[in-house]
Amino acid sequence: MDRTALAQWIGAALLVAIGIAHSYLGEKELLRPLFAQRGWRLPRVPREPAQRILRFVWHLTTLAWFALAAVLVGASPTVAFAATCLGSAALILATVPGHVAWPPFLAAGFLALGAADALAPWLLWAAVGLGVAVAAVAAAFHVAWALGSRRGAANVIPQRPDGTEPTFRPGPAATAAVAILLTVFAALAIAVAMGASAPWASWLLIAGLAVLLVRVMGDGRWVGVTKSVRSTGFAIADDRYWTPAVAILATSAAAALALG
Repeated sequence: MDRTALAQWIGAALLVAIGIAHSYLGEKELLRPLFAQRGWRLPRVPREPAQRILRFVWHLTTLAWFALAAVLVGASPTVAFAATCLGSAALILATVPGHVAWPPFLAAGFLALGAADALAPWLLWAAVGLGVAVAAVAAAFHVAWALGSRRGAANVIPQRPDGTEPTFRPGPAATAAVAILLTVFAALAIAVAMGASAPWASWLLIAGLAVLLVRVMGDGRWVGVTKSVRSTGFAIADDRYWTPAVAILATSAAAALALG
């Protein structure tokens, strides 16, 4: 190993060591002692989400240093950027699932992988398959609800701030229509991924992708990462399950379009 390579590996090892120390000591000496104090608070952000935000922001720095270490020893800067963005999205989802930053991080990560030509066909097919599976499960639940079952239906409709009443009550026909749309989406994703020759299939999937992206970002009040009503059972479930599930569907649609 020549001197240049040795210097690069030593520098990368130092960055990794700094990152590990940063996360470990930050948790031990700063974050946990701070969170143990009963008196601290912020004027506009409730204490619990503030703690989770501070935690993920602290550890995002470690992810960035790991990416710099990888670039120093020869990794593609674009791939390192993508890994940092995807890792950031995962970290935010794990700590503050309702935060508005994870969808842009996720999109930036996949776009960077595409720019680096690092999205292997098997990975795209895996994304399509996951989205089709999510759509199929969601469609099956909607069929069951349309037929009168209430299993799993407690927190699937936005609720008013007091958490006692849903904002609307969809009937069996509307619920069945959602099941049909989810089934059509799954069929379109498979057809487009397999190279369907009909241009309308791709255009329909693009339209579906646009709708899904709007749903992920939300309406500013009831759904998505921009919602303002966050204390209801639906809002908590939406942050943890429904909006991430919609993001999986959007990723599946984008993957199918890339394959087709």
